[in-house]
Amino acid sequence: MNQTAELPGPKYCVWELTLACNMRCLHCGSYAGGTRTGEMSLEQLLDVADQLGEAGVRRLTLSGGEPLLRKGWEQIAERLIRKGVNVGMISNGYYMSENVPKFKELMKIEGPGSLEIVAMSVDGLKETHDSFRRVDGSFNRIAEAFAKLKEAGIKTAAITSVSTLNLPQLEDMYKTLLEWKVDAWQLQTLFGGGRMREHPELMPGAQGVEITAEFIAKKRREKGPILVFPADCVGYFSELEYEIRPGGWDGCQAGLISVGIEANGNVKGCLSLFPEARDSNPFVEGNLQENTFKEIWNKPGAFAYNRQFRPSKAEGYCRNCFHLNRCRCGCSAQAYFASGSVYNNPFCILAHRASKYQNG
Repeated sequence: MNQTAELPGPKYCVWELTLACNMRCLHCGSYAGGTRTGEMSLEQLLDVADQLGEAGVRRLTLSGGEPLLRKGWEQIAERLIRKGVNVGMISNGYYMSENVPKFKELMKIEGPGSLEIVAMSVDGLKETHDSFRRVDGSFNRIAEAFAKLKEAGIKTAAITSVSTLNLPQLEDMYKTLLEWKVDAWQLQTLFGGGRMREHPELMPGAQGVEITAEFIAKKRREKGPILVFPADCVGYFSELEYEIRPGGWDGCQAGLISVGIEANGNVKGCLSLFPEARDSNPFVEGNLQENTFKEIWNKPGAFAYNRQFRPSKAEGYCRNCFHLNRCRCGCSAQAYFASGSVYNNPFCILAHRASKYQNG
């Protein structure tokens, strides 16, 4: 790829506004709790919002930590909307109800962008969710928040990190989300970074990935009122692929059409790529307190793991897979945490089946 000319900007961005969080979830990949060292000021964040709009970002998710703890988050969202960006948020939901009036004001903005969706993490039925999040009452607060958002006419989604604890609960969780009138539900399986290093027994493993894909396919066949869909870490190219992902998997898009930004200004292809690393993170391409977004995005050699992908780099089952050129080893973060390489993904459904066959 010619990196001397200016590249098309990313279409999608996930932006960690702060690493501060009121919870200490068992599965947190970035050990959220306190703020990151050197988190950007509100003035800096607003400038970055302008840069992202000018770079061509069209869909952006405000994340954390807990983004509602970032003072001025609504000003950042407004700036993005006025720059033509469609904005969403993912929150743990604990402080959502009291912030609904701010979301209603964002809905009124007549800008080229819009408030697109508000998502909250739901990690099981009541007891499971509260123990997973380590905050009593968090499940009830989410239920209240979904009701208030729905009353305000705001589109909502649930995001579930599938673990050994909630995998048997998926059907009952779906019924609960129906009662809450949630519009969409994303399922992502846990992999071994962050606090999962301390709780490996909670990881559903490759078998859990396949069970999750089967559940998503079943719900999509039923065509119920909730759009159920997979995160990038669920796949790839089994007979389930075009059921769970109608357009099919097109490879990890980190650094190609998507980007992640940490609260201190670090730019990565995806926030899930080694989020726990505070220093010497191999996936950090630059910092917005030192360079503009366009300078980082267009830097020669940036995002090399994807921009300079070659089939010869693939390892393990991926190396000889028929789908390698399109799949590109699946989710880079999942592969990295599973094998230490973004080019070897044993959590692929096909790889898992092949491993079971070889092992009898």
